[in-house]
Amino acid sequence: MKLTTEQLDLIDTKIIEGGIKYQDLYEELLDHYILAIEDRIGRGNVFEDALEEVHSGFEKYRYPVSFRYYYDFGRFRTMQQPDYGLVKLQSEYKERLNKEISKKHRQMMKNYFRWPTIMTTLLVGVLTFQFAYLVPRTFFVWVMAACTFAPLLMLIPQTIKQIWDYASGKQKFVNSLKFNAISSRLGQLFALVSVTLNLPRAFFDYNLFKDGPLFIVAFLLCFYIAYALSFYQLYREQFKVKMG
Repeated sequence: MKLTTEQLDLIDTKIIEGGIKYQDLYEELLDHYILAIEDRIGRGNVFEDALEEVHSGFEKYRYPVSFRYYYDFGRFRTMQQPDYGLVKLQSEYKERLNKEISKKHRQMMKNYFRWPTIMTTLLVGVLTFQFAYLVPRTFFVWVMAACTFAPLLMLIPQTIKQIWDYASGKQKFVNSLKFNAISSRLGQLFALVSVTLNLPRAFFDYNLFKDGPLFIVAFLLCFYIAYALSFYQLYREQFKVKMG
């Protein structure tokens, strides 16, 4: 039995009121609710009872024996810390997704140095090394900067799409757990570049790109090119993690 628009709206309200804030998790939960409710209706339950049974199961997810409280200075009263139900499910799902993305990212970087992809990596490395003798060393700083900001530029089309879909009503939320998790990894790239450029200069008054051996400069550049490309792969990857 297909659910009506009004019934879908009721499910939608339950999920949002439960504290869900991310589009991808919302969609996965919505599918779960619909399938579970349709199954119960097929066994003779009415919609209201089926919805209440399914939602109750999520409301009691990780239901604690005792509750944690905090003082809300804005309301001047003690509040109960919501650490169960859909809020808890969302927190655990976010943590598992972050771990899965980190694991996949490490695997992608390792694959650049495994057969047969290592042949392409070596070719890029040789070309970069040869190129190092043909251009001024300052050029490498600009190339590294391009590698650093390229993943950031990849975010722009997806950000525009999410905002457009939200404004047009196609999405309930702008935020996406996958999008946020990948974006947060950009901080690691900025940190790596900052350390490479500034650490030798700060401690040894040594400019790696100006004074360092060309093979080291070429290797670093090759690494950052691979690291930037790995973000493109992450954006295209479909991640599935267990819910609950």
